[in-house]
Amino acid sequence: MTKLISREQIVQDLPEIDDIESAELRQKVVDAWEFALGHSSFSRVTDIPGEGSKGVFLLTRGTQDAHLRGVTRLALGIYEEFRATYPEAKVDRDIILAGGLCHDIGKTWEFDPERLKQWKARPHRFGEPSFRHSAYGVHVCLSVGLPEEIAHICMGHSLEGAHIGHSTECFIIRQADHAWWHVAAALGLCEPDTISFAGPTLRVRPIGES
Repeated sequence: MTKLISREQIVQDLPEIDDIESAELRQKVVDAWEFALGHSSFSRVTDIPGEGSKGVFLLTRGTQDAHLRGVTRLALGIYEEFRATYPEAKVDRDIILAGGLCHDIGKTWEFDPERLKQWKARPHRFGEPSFRHSAYGVHVCLSVGLPEEIAHICMGHSLEGAHIGHSTECFIIRQADHAWWHVAAALGLCEPDTISFAGPTLRVRPIGES
């Protein structure tokens, strides 16, 4: 059973949706978030906890919208840099925008409090989690008719992406995604006991120090 979700609030939480040139793609991105939120315990993107995965890169402040928007802007920065220096290199800007805004849409499943309770109570039955946000993101994208390129970014940006070849746009999102979390950790914006994925060479700068 699904609940009603405000499409207006989706765009408020992810205003970069309005920067997508294709009207159809803009509509489909909102459709995807409406579907994902409507099948979850969350009502807004800003309700989703700010974590990479459960217990990994847990933000000390802010929710999932900060990450989604940050990754999208970082990916656009990569796109703009190479377009300026190598104009012959072609990248689909709309796919970067839509892919960045949707890459973690599956966290509506993986982070859902009700499902977390179910998995914790009966992991022998459902797994823990039953599947990760990357896989659920593919389901959401294909269910609402988003292009295969966006579903591919949902799968390819995450750990599961190690087992598939990456499109150009997916590779850019993947790099921006990993960079965002690692830099957030380096800046002291993540809980210290959740940053081991950043590797042993990281030296965290405490908040307030220069």
